[in-house]
Formats: sequence, C-alpha cells, structure tokens
Amino acid sequence: MARRKDHSPEELKAWVVSSVLEFLQHSPAHELSLRQIAKMVGYSPGTLINLFGSYAHLLLAVNACTLDQINELLEKKLTNADNLNAQQQLHLFAQEYLAFAQQHTFQWRLVFEHRLDEKVPDWQQNRINQLFELIELRLKQIVPTARPTELQQACRTIWASVHGICMLEVDDKVFASADINGLSINGESMIQSLISHYLASWKISATNNKTHK
Repeated sequence: MARRKDHSPEELKAWVVSSVLEFLQHSPAHELSLRQIAKMVGYSPGTLINLFGSYAHLLLAVNACTLDQINELLEKKLTNADNLNAQQQLHLFAQEYLAFAQQHTFQWRLVFEHRLDEKVPDWQQNRINQLFELIELRLKQIVPTARPTELQQACRTIWASVHGICMLEVDDKVFASADINGLSINGESMIQSLISHYLASWKISATNNKTHK
C-alpha cells in the first residue's frame, strides 16, 4: 500500500486521476466516492481533499484528462488526414468522438454529468475551447469569409448535435439502429447526414450574409 512519503503531490495527483479513469472503464461515476478513491490509492480522504481542494475538483481533474485524451485523439487523426478536405475532416472528428464515447462511456459521461457550484476554471475552459477551435478552423476553410460569430455558432451547433446523437447511441435509444428500406440507420449514419446537410445549408447562409453585408 502506498504511503504519504512515496509520492510527490504531482505524482499523487496523477495516480489518483489514473486510478479513477481505470475505475470508469467498467463502472459509472455515481458508484464512486471520495472514501473509495482514497482506499484505492492508499491515502486518507483528507489527504486527497488537501491535494485537490474538494471532491468536485478531483473529478474536474479527471475530466481535464478526458478532454486531453479527446484532443490528442483528434489531433492525431488530423495528422493522418491531409488527403481529406475540411468537411471530410469534420466527419472524421465526429466519428472519432462517437467512437470515444462508445469505448469509454462512463469516462465520457462524467465530463457532462459533473457539476461545479462555481465558474469553470480557465484551465478547464481552455481545453473545451481547444476542441471548438478544431471545428472552427475547418469551418473557416469551408467558408473563408464567414464572420467569427457565424463560425462560433456553427461550431457549437454541430458539436451539440453530434453530442446529442452520441448520447442517444451510448444509451441505445436511437430507436432506429436497423435497416430501413436497405438503409442502415445508426449513430454513424445520423452524424454523416447531420454534418452533410447542416454544412450545405450553412455554407449558403454564411456566403449570403457576407454578400449582403
């Protein structure tokens, strides 16, 4: 069992986060508690509170790691997608986001189920913004003349819509994961349809707004 002298504060933080992430690979966050985490790593609950500030901030650190994983995954996919245009890259990002949600469901869920009784810290908001920037950059490539507000709204609309499909998919509530007249309906096909049709409409709207300005 680990003892207090065995780890520096940063080492202990990393170990706690990795232990929680390991737990979330097979069990939901609501089955976890501060006392249980303390037992997992061999330190007292008080030590963990002193380290993170609160149980809520401990879970926030776990969520930061999850966002880092998603960002790293998408960046890695991007480096191998030079042959794809911006719209195809957005399709790829959305499909990879869905795959992450399916493969790490409890970990992914905690990011959106966790609540703070305060403003999200800048270090966490920066991670969220990094995800949005990946989308906005592709939208800018699709319509170079789009205004910043148009890019921001389109980005968040796409993300919110994809996220909703992912939520239904991991909950097995798509209600249409079957062949209908020879067409396979599932989370992946819905995301494909969403992005294709939304971008087609958005490109016309953003271009017209620039023309009539």
